[in-house]
This record gives sequence, C-alpha cells and structure tokens, in this order.
Amino acid sequence: MKPNIDEPDIAQPNVVEPTNILVNTANYFFKCEKYKVRDEMIEWCKKEAIKAGFTMVIVKSDNGSYRRKKTLVLGCSRGGAYKEPNRKLKKEDTATRKLNCPFRLRGYFLASEEWRLSVVCGEHNHKLAKNLEGHTLAGRLKPEEKECVQELSKNLVAPKNILSTLRGRNPDIKTSMKQIYNVRQRLKKDARGQMSELQQLMKLCENNKYFHKCRTIGDSTTIQDIFWAHPESVKLLNTFPTVLVMDSTYKTNKYKMPLFEIVGVTSTEVSYNVGFAYIANEKEDNFTWALETCQSLLNSKDTMPKVIVTDRDQALMNAVAKVFPNSTALLCRLHVFKNVKAKFKNLCTAKGEKMNQLLNTLTFQWKSIIQSTSEDSYIDAVLEFRKAFDHYPDFLKYVETTVLDPVKEKIVSLWIDRVMHIGNTTTNRVESQHGSLKEYLPDCKGDLPEYQLIS
Repeated sequence: MKPNIDEPDIAQPNVVEPTNILVNTANYFFKCEKYKVRDEMIEWCKKEAIKAGFTMVIVKSDNGSYRRKKTLVLGCSRGGAYKEPNRKLKKEDTATRKLNCPFRLRGYFLASEEWRLSVVCGEHNHKLAKNLEGHTLAGRLKPEEKECVQELSKNLVAPKNILSTLRGRNPDIKTSMKQIYNVRQRLKKDARGQMSELQQLMKLCENNKYFHKCRTIGDSTTIQDIFWAHPESVKLLNTFPTVLVMDSTYKTNKYKMPLFEIVGVTSTEVSYNVGFAYIANEKEDNFTWALETCQSLLNSKDTMPKVIVTDRDQALMNAVAKVFPNSTALLCRLHVFKNVKAKFKNLCTAKGEKMNQLLNTLTFQWKSIIQSTSEDSYIDAVLEFRKAFDHYPDFLKYVETTVLDPVKEKIVSLWIDRVMHIGNTTTNRVESQHGSLKEYLPDCKGDLPEYQLIS
C-alpha cells in the first residue's frame, strides 16, 4: 500500500487534524537487512522514513543487562502526547506536532550479534508530507555540517552560499535557509557565552583595537548611541580629511536603529570608511554627538574637513553647521532633484507620452541650472526653466522657495566649485559603502548584526 502523501508534516496553531486518517508505510521496512552496528540500522530506517514522507525518532532504547537483551523502539516524530510545561505564563495560539501516532518499529539484538528489525505497527493517523525540506528533524544538520557552517561563517560567506555548499556535498540534504540562520545564531550565542550582544561588540572592538565610544542619557545605564572606527580609518582620516560624505542606512539590526556612516575620500578619489554609529534617533542631538566623536579623532584643528556632503536631513545639516562651522556644507544633487521630480509628478496631470516629454524637459533644464558656472549662465538657465514650466506656477513656487533660494549655494556649480570637493556632489559614495557594508551583514533582515569586525 502506497502512503497517502498530501500535506506537509507541520502542525499549525489552533488546527486539529482528523483522527480517522490511516496511512500504512509498513512496506518500506519489510526488506530491512540485518546489521551488526545499531546506528547503521537506525540510519537506514530514517532514510526510508524520509522516502515515505515522515521523520523518525528513537522512542526507547535498552542496552540490555545480564538477563535482558538489547532492544530498540523507533516511532514517528508525531507519536506520543505533548506535555504542557509548568509555566506561570502560558503562550496563546500554540500548537504541537504530537498526535499519538501509533507507528512503531522494534529492533532486536540477536545471539549472532546482529540487529534485526520488525514492524510492530506501520500505520499513521496523519497525512504525510510531500516534501520534508526544512523539517525540524529531517533538516537537522550533522556535526560535520555544523562545523562547515561555522567555518564558512567565520570567513564571511553568505548563508545562501553556505547552503549551496552543503547541498553540493550532500544532494539529499533537507536543510532550509532558516535552519542555516538558526545554526549561525546558536554558534554566535555560544561564542559570546554569558555576554550580551553589546558586550560582545565591546569585546571585539577592544580585541581588534578599534576606537569606540558609547553614550548614555542622564543617570541611565542604558546605552543610547555607540560609535566605532577602525584604527586604519583614523590614520586615513588624519591624512585625507578634505571631503567627508555622511548618510544613514537602515535594516541592519533588530532594534531598528539607524546606522550612521561617515565616508572619506583620498587624493586618488578612493573611498574609505571613517566610522560608524548606531544612534537611537535621527535627531540633532544624536548627530551632534556622533560628529563630535568623529571630530575627536582628528589630531589638530588644521586637519578639519573642508567639505561635508549630506542629504537634506535638517537635523544632520544643523549638526554639521554646529560641529564643523568652518567646513563648507554641500547637499546631494541627486536627492534634491529626486524631490523636485516627485513634486512635479504630484502637481502635473499629464500622462503617458506627454508626461515623459515633460520629465525629459525637466531633467535638461535642471541640469542647466545646477551646472551653471557663471552668474549670467545661472540667470539664463533659471529664466529658461521658468519659461518651460510657466503653466505650473505652484511647481515654480516650490522650486524657487524651497530649493533655489535657500540652498542654491550648496548645489549649483557656480558656488560649490569655489571649494575643493574632489567631484563629490552627491552621497552616492556613501550609498555604495552601505551596499558593501551589508554584504558583511547577511543576517540584517530583522536579526542582530554579525559583530564580526574586520581586523
């Protein structure tokens, strides 16, 4: 009789499966040979169970004594009944895989010093799984596979590549990506022992001689902000402090704290990371503390940055003006134009081909304005811009009052070319560093960052 394979062998919360289901899998175990090694017989039974669509566990094992023979009882993983632990707080919407499945196999140790298997009950009272990939037991990693995961994790290999490596070594493996994440998390937890994640971060900073500093608010012992920088980054900052680019990135930790990143530029136009800061909020006070900490890395006042490029975050702009008052603050042209383009789309009712033509005109006219190198060319470009969009007075008012009048000195070539910005007119340089950084944080989708500092 072939097993009735239908639904996955995973119980869902508040779902009660019917008890009148009978699936017979005894025919999978009738041809079991005699084994001299107990574990070899167990391994064969588990492989046959996976073929049938369920997983098997050891229910009872007796090593025997003077009068008793060695015996072994194997059963379905959904056999037995769930025992509620003695907890004061009971979790709601919980479920169990235990369904008192009657399936049983019994192993006997014969006088010939061989193990023989017999089928006590080959029936199941639940549906079997079509695919056991990711199953709790079928996907469990072996000790040598866990060692492989640990070794590859230390070498900063992404989880998807770790899973590909394991499948290359064993095509029949049932492990899923989630189980790889779980194993990595347990390995990190075992590595830090009794220390918390923050204590582990501090320890790694000290071991790798990172500069690091924390801040608490008032009498509280809770850390609000933390800043760290590689020792080589400190040397580069004091050698090439001319241009700094700053921006925040997100989804790097389960606490949803923004990661503030500062990037510098060398004389050969190569990017380097100055420092990182987890800040509690993107407020002026938090940015001010992070920038003051960064300022403390400079050896003298003569090495202060000449140009600082940011997006149009008012809190960050205010902090930059406060901490580096003698530095020229520039705004990201890309972010400014993105806002202008979005505003135009909201105010313009055109659609289809006409909208595309207007957007192309907007792009051309805007480039003419920001790339103006003289006052005459700037005035001419603004007049052409007004003429092209004279049918949209609200849009023209937004551009003039929100962009051109208050921040034209931070985005137009006529003014920004008066300082040495080494071609940095956008925050693309730090945005690319965000992408490079997240390659070292493959668990950043809601999990803790992998505090695995690069020495």
